[in-house]
Parts: sequence; C-alpha cells; structure tokens
Amino acid sequence: MEAGGPPLWSSPLCSSPTTVVVSSPNSLLHVGKAYYRIAAKAYNMTRYVVESLKLDETVVATSMVYWHTFLSHHELKKFDEIVLSASCVFLASKVEHYKVRLNQVISLVFEVDEKSEEAEGWRRMLLEMELLLCHTLGFNFQVIHPIKRILELVPEGHTKVSECAHRLFLLSFVTPLCTKASPDEVAEALVYIAADGAGQLEAYSAGFTCTSVDRRDGIINVMIDALAVMRKNTGMAKIDNMITARRKRMREQDSSRPSVTHSSGGTGSLDATPSVMTTD
Repeated sequence: MEAGGPPLWSSPLCSSPTTVVVSSPNSLLHVGKAYYRIAAKAYNMTRYVVESLKLDETVVATSMVYWHTFLSHHELKKFDEIVLSASCVFLASKVEHYKVRLNQVISLVFEVDEKSEEAEGWRRMLLEMELLLCHTLGFNFQVIHPIKRILELVPEGHTKVSECAHRLFLLSFVTPLCTKASPDEVAEALVYIAADGAGQLEAYSAGFTCTSVDRRDGIINVMIDALAVMRKNTGMAKIDNMITARRKRMREQDSSRPSVTHSSGGTGSLDATPSVMTTD
C-alpha cells in the first residue's frame, strides 16, 4: 500500500447500481462485475493485514473462502464490508494457528490507537460479526484449498505453468468459485488454462480426474471474465487473446451505460494483489 494514499479497500463502489452479468455457460457460475470489485477490495485489505503481520498466504486463502461463504448466505449491503473482511482475516489467522490479537487487526485496518474508545467500538463490532460468521460457517472452519491439487498436477521444473496456475489461484479469490465448485475442480481448471496457454496441455490431460467438461468450461469462463474485469494479462498469448476479446465484449456492453469502470493497476501484470476498481 502506498504511503500517504487511501487504503486500497476504501475506494467507492461503481456509481451505477446495475450489476452486469458476465458470460458463462453454467448459470450457477454467473458473476456480476460489481461482485469482482467488492471482492477485490476485500482481498486487498486481507493481503495487507496478512503481509503486515507476516502471516502465511494460506491465511489470505482461508479468509477469502470465509468471505465468499458469508456472502453466499447474506446480502453485503446489510453489513459493514470492512468489518466483515477484518473478521474473516482475524478468524482465519486463528484457524491457521497464528497468535494474532484482535487489536492488531483493528489498528491496521481502521488506523486507530489500540487503546482508544474508537478501537473499543470496532472491537465490539468485529466480535459480533465473528460470531455471525461462525454461525454462517456452521462452526466448520477447516478449508481445503485448490493449491494442494495444483502442486500435485504440476511437476517440478514446469515453472511457466506453475507460476501462472498459482497466480490464477490468487485471482480466483475475486470470484465465488470456492463456494460453487470443489477445490479439485477449480485446481484442474486453473492448471488447464495455464497448460493450454503454455502449449503443454497434452502433457497434463492424463492427470485430470474431474470428468465434467461443462463444469470445467464454466470455471474457465469465470476466470477469463475475472481477468478481463480486473484488466490483468498472463503473458501467454493464447490466454491473453481470449482476455482481450472478452474485454472488447464488455466494453460493447458498457457503451450504453453512463459509467465505465477501469483498473488503477494497469493491464501488464498478474501480481499477488488484484487491482482495485475505480470509476471515472
């Protein structure tokens, strides 16, 4: 996070209330552009806390699964989205066996003195949200992440495929795929994209065990949509051509609307933190 600038999770939502549904052959995997933007803010905040406290990347992944699971049961507009994200990362840090104090999270997220009255107010809100989150999760806190299956599928030395699949795994957390598909389905779809982009798909096809082509294609479509919305590229021509075509289609859809979204992060990279979305 740049010094002196506003937190990456504090940017306003798109001024247009219209949710544009991006394309996918599987109706269960339809996602609105607004969802990507809100999820990106949650991810940015989560990553900031995790990196500031020197926690493992697994905390980011577990926190985002909690976040998406909560939103699959509740409307976000009824809750403070920053409080929700802070509660998710606090709970995830405990589940992943880190000794993190709630006041540390409050200090980082809300930029207040740990001993102030304001901090105490945030503390009460986060504890209430954490309890609701626990109930929503059914007190089942263990999460299996796709990265385990990705590591099984990609042999050592296949650096290009490995790096692309890992970055796609991180970007998948701006989508609700973790609540719509199994970890193995997500992992195999991400490796499929990376291997196809690298021209090595044939070498990987024998290792895939998920049999539904429709499900795989639905996941791939969501990921291409996410890359297009977040204005990210992979450096692999075949994938980037698909992303460019999807962006063009989205621009055509947006041309009749008064507000067009852009990314503050540019189009040249697919780094660990998804770009925050802003509006002109």
